[in-house]
Amino acid sequence: MHLIKQFAIVMFMLFFGTILSDFFHMPIPGNVMGMALLCISLMTGIIKLKDVEEIANLFLNHLAIFFICPSVGIMLYFDMIKLKFIAIIVPTILSIFIGLGITGKIVEFIANRKVVDTDG
Repeated sequence: MHLIKQFAIVMFMLFFGTILSDFFHMPIPGNVMGMALLCISLMTGIIKLKDVEEIANLFLNHLAIFFICPSVGIMLYFDMIKLKFIAIIVPTILSIFIGLGITGKIVEFIANRKVVDTDG
């Protein structure tokens, strides 16, 4: 029964994110907004980690299932993808390296940042 409650909490946050995104005409997808709201709720203590931990672990343990539909879609349209393969793969690889580089620089910056002593 507790898994149903945890699932309901996650789904409510996704639903609420979708409502906010649609109501305010935001360029952020509702599911991303919902996960951001869940993250904020966890960080502020509105929702406790124990309230969603088991369902989150269940989702993570079965994450591969969520890739079945996109994989089948890619296989169905492989002929079209083959025609534009270079136009797809080059930006994909570039964006991966750019994302890794930026992430690395941000982590390096945060790791090297000195903590300011407010006591003087």
